[in-house]
Amino acid sequence: MFKRTALTLALLGATAVSQADVLTTVKPLGFIANAITDGVTETKVLLPVSASPHDYSLKPSDVEQLQSAQLVVWIGEEMEGFLEKSIEKLPKEKVLTLEDIDAIKELVEHDDDHKDEKKDDHKHEHKHEHKHDHEHGHNHSHDEDWHIWLSPTASITIAEQIAERLSQQQPEQKAKIEENLANFKTAMVTKNGEIEKQLSAVKGKGYYTFHDAYSHFEDAYGLKSLGSFTINPTVAPGAKTLNKIKKDIAKHDAQCLFAEPQFTPKVIESLSKGTNVGVGQLDPLGEKVEMGKDAYPKFLQSIADQFSGCLAK
Repeated sequence: MFKRTALTLALLGATAVSQADVLTTVKPLGFIANAITDGVTETKVLLPVSASPHDYSLKPSDVEQLQSAQLVVWIGEEMEGFLEKSIEKLPKEKVLTLEDIDAIKELVEHDDDHKDEKKDDHKHEHKHEHKHDHEHGHNHSHDEDWHIWLSPTASITIAEQIAERLSQQQPEQKAKIEENLANFKTAMVTKNGEIEKQLSAVKGKGYYTFHDAYSHFEDAYGLKSLGSFTINPTVAPGAKTLNKIKKDIAKHDAQCLFAEPQFTPKVIESLSKGTNVGVGQLDPLGEKVEMGKDAYPKFLQSIADQFSGCLAK
């Protein structure tokens, strides 16, 4: 009888431990969650930083993580279409879908309007790549930028949503969660001011990015993007597109071309060859930033440093 009771308690304990975490799809969302879960529960990240949320394939171990998590934080089918069917099987109270949040929707639509204005100025946008059909069986507009973890404004909304959900699930921890949220907001005000000051010197310098992912960061800090080489980073631009971009680089007197660590730099190398344009690297998934309660401001700072490192030369 004692053995059975002990075994039952051990199993219950193991279950409690396995369920006591917040699971985010990508690492930068994990940075935000980490600020709120500090001293409350654990934050885990589903995708490795070497993977793209655009075309990831779930492994059995990933499905187990989704099922055991206390709260799953994802953007939604617009970004992580591969997760749609698995998310539908989870209880609604265990899922936070960020694309359904009104404040997030408004931010994305507002920045989308800004992108449309930029298109009028820069006719080199590669419209054919917006029609890319994803394997997960639904089409959507890539004109909308759902890389919302690169927005200092959206990060506050995301933190508030995670805090609200965690407080509902763990009311006994509400005071600690509210303290964490307040600390995060204070840290973000400070960091935002520092980055604005840092990037003010390079606002007028034009550049190209490999991947169309940075509009929220660019709008927040007034940077001058001339365009990107691909809408979906898993689809390489063709020779015709590359020739067009090369002409545009010369025409617009671009200061920098930015690669990304997750994708091959060959495209960047071929475009910069024979020009005076600088080559930098942007890491939208925070590969080198360590998880922790202060990780998100450090992540934003790393992006700012990557931009200024090339543009300030």
